[in-house]
Amino acid sequence: MKVFIVLSVAVALVAGAAIDSESKKIEKRGLYELEDHDDIVDFDDHHVGKEVTITKKVPVYIEKKVPVYIEKKVHVDRPVYVPYKVPVEVPVVHKEYVEVPKPYAVHVAKPYPVVVKKHIYVEKPVGLSVHIKHRKH
Repeated sequence: MKVFIVLSVAVALVAGAAIDSESKKIEKRGLYELEDHDDIVDFDDHHVGKEVTITKKVPVYIEKKVPVYIEKKVHVDRPVYVPYKVPVEVPVVHKEYVEVPKPYAVHVAKPYPVVVKKHIYVEKPVGLSVHIKHRKH
């Protein structure tokens, strides 16, 4: 929205300037032809241009059909130990399991006496002597 506003203001200013310049233009009525133009020096012919051509080399990858093996020299003059894994066979002892007959529990119905403690209540008269005090009012 801001761009639209800025562009419309710019177009209005240019259109207004063009209208003002046309209305203020005054003809010189031939005075330009009476002047002497010999004192004006034209420097357009004496312009010397220097052209410099710069060439830059850009590396381009070219696919090679023949494989090229690159050998790199190692700066160490002795062999270097490189650890690597070697498969080693370790004997493994496997136990042989033999099934042996084992005893197992069997339920046998056999009656046996069981003692159950049960409280039995028996009503008996208990002899208690109660002393009653008489008060006088």
